[in-house]
Amino acid sequence: MNFGLASARRFRFNRRAWILSACLASIVVCNGCGGASTQNGKELSFSRAVEASLDESWESAAEAAFNYIKKSSPDELRYDRALLMLAQAAERLGFSYAASLWYLDIAQARRNIELLDKSIAGLERIIMKGPHDETTLVRGVLATADITDLSADKLAFINYLQGLYNVRDGLDAWADRQFGGIAPARSYSHRAHYIQAVRDLERKQWSQARRRLTRLLKHAKLQEEIRNQAELALARLSMEEARYPQAIKHYKRVKRLAPSHPELLLEMAWAYYYSGAAKRALGLLIALDAPIYMELIAPERFLLEAFCLRQLCQFEPARIAAVRLRERYGEALSDLSSGLSPIESASLRIGARQRGGARRLWLLLERVRVEKASVDGLAIGESLSKELKRVYEVGDQEIQQRLEQALEIESEILADELIAAERGVQLILHELSVGLLRGRSRPPGIESTIEPNRESEESDVSYSFVGEFWTDELDSLVVNIPDRCLK
Repeated sequence: MNFGLASARRFRFNRRAWILSACLASIVVCNGCGGASTQNGKELSFSRAVEASLDESWESAAEAAFNYIKKSSPDELRYDRALLMLAQAAERLGFSYAASLWYLDIAQARRNIELLDKSIAGLERIIMKGPHDETTLVRGVLATADITDLSADKLAFINYLQGLYNVRDGLDAWADRQFGGIAPARSYSHRAHYIQAVRDLERKQWSQARRRLTRLLKHAKLQEEIRNQAELALARLSMEEARYPQAIKHYKRVKRLAPSHPELLLEMAWAYYYSGAAKRALGLLIALDAPIYMELIAPERFLLEAFCLRQLCQFEPARIAAVRLRERYGEALSDLSSGLSPIESASLRIGARQRGGARRLWLLLERVRVEKASVDGLAIGESLSKELKRVYEVGDQEIQQRLEQALEIESEILADELIAAERGVQLILHELSVGLLRGRSRPPGIESTIEPNRESEESDVSYSFVGEFWTDELDSLVVNIPDRCLK
């Protein structure tokens, strides 16, 4: 055992010595040159960066690599190697935004083809892991540039990105060509099939989309993210086809995602309502009152609650549910009625940032600000610390500008939904009044399923909670309310 440990240590030492000697082999020391001192300082910084990277001392590696870069020009042979070490160290330290920009510099400039694959690999990790600067990284370079000289894995990643953005731009032939270049064994092949299925859905080619998605879900090695997206797509397709029980089955398979995607609960509630299970739909709507979902602005939530209660001939609760729309969104409605533009309404801005492209930019901005605040805690030297703060300050401003544009679009859409919902409240209040005059008859159109009321048993224990929600049970609530309609 001791012999093996000693051998491992000697091997690691010899490996470091070999790498350092290889990195420093091209150094020419000229005692008579005026720049010898500067040159030696540069080479010392580079060798320190290499050694610290091997030891996974990421703060020291980042500082040394940056010191080399400061004293060098991009034309120098080892400039991109130092930049790669800086990007890798920044990524390991949790500074993904800055790391992505440095990886992009290497990939875009193509000064050293040998490092292209590693820089693309770094960008792939950051892009596929979470919030990232999509405009700069993907649409600005990776989705549009002619990138070659890559390994098969990294080429599959680039083909997928370029195919995705060709689909978004309506260039279907180009998209299919890019997707066709992905070997079936590559994980990005599954993602490409999913994008093609979504394209079929947009064209209302529903049968073809269903075949693609069903076939995709049969893959044993399908990534969990793609499996969830395919199930959700099938749920929404089933809703379009009025196959509500089938939609519910698909929604149940992804309902665990609700804490970060609360709109799933609302979609499920509609599916239950249309299938005649009003009490189950009401349970999901009650779940949306949990504090975890407070930032969600979904005006139709109160209309659906009123519809469900009307389905049970619970006229007064239905009226109360309908008028809760103004109670919940009164501030936003008052802003709109006073002539304030949607983007100027604080309430609408909060709701808008949870939707579409605005949500992605908001999450990116939060990440950038968290990373920026962490710079002061690093032992990376004053120069690199100053440069990181500059990078994050510029990024913060650029992302905030894009976020404002996205918020303006989303807040306008949200304002239209809110106004339409308020009109819907007036219509349902009128319908409730008519329903009262007609007696307790069920409204036409939806056949109510039998939902037996559960009677209390002696072994039952009841607890009273005020303003409390159990997040692991939110998607299982059922409202136990009597059906007052005359059979």
